[in-house]
Amino acid sequence: PFDPAAPRPADLAQTITSDGRAVPYIVRREMGTINRAVYVIAFLHEPGTPLPDPWTADTAWNGRLVYSFGGGCRAGYHQGRSIGGLTASRSYLEESQLGDYALARGYAVAGASLNVFGTSCADLISAETMMMVKEHFTERFGVPRATIGSGRSGGSMQQHQIANNYPGLLDGIIPTASFADNLTFLDPLFDCELLNHAFSASTLPWTDAQKSAVAGHASYAYCKRNGSAYP
Repeated sequence: PFDPAAPRPADLAQTITSDGRAVPYIVRREMGTINRAVYVIAFLHEPGTPLPDPWTADTAWNGRLVYSFGGGCRAGYHQGRSIGGLTASRSYLEESQLGDYALARGYAVAGASLNVFGTSCADLISAETMMMVKEHFTERFGVPRATIGSGRSGGSMQQHQIANNYPGLLDGIIPTASFADNLTFLDPLFDCELLNHAFSASTLPWTDAQKSAVAGHASYAYCKRNGSAYP
């Protein structure tokens, strides 16, 4: 935590934002609860200077928002322990595929625990949560010039679905390890469940190459890893 009354640390870093401004590398981090989800908003801000608001620009925020979506795809009715692309063991909003690049360049970064498909694989809840967090951000800090999605795997599903079904929430997306949506991803895994059971119960020996030929995957390790607990 930064003490604005104390002398500045000798090793306080400077960073250059995307619009060429040199500012102290101090990050303001806000946490709260919206739509039952824990949310985090972070951006560069020097204590003692005014925060951005809908009418006043900031010297550090470049006016753009990166929204972080987390991976996985599980059912559950709970708040979750991960936020955006973070894992439960991490403390800072440094999205897993961007590191601190976005923050250091002046982007605001936001995410919420119900924008993690590993918490709840429900695109409607994810879209609703993202909409409400963005609404809070806009009312408090100003309208982003652009809102950019970021995330991989289950995070890519959310970006594709939100961009397609709810125009205006995201202006651009950066999906990696992409899946079109959760059903496209899950349907083959339901087949893996059945095949894993059939192969395990069979009295005939099956090689992985034979299992791959039946399942249609390049490697049967995909079914082993994602389908079920069957060996």
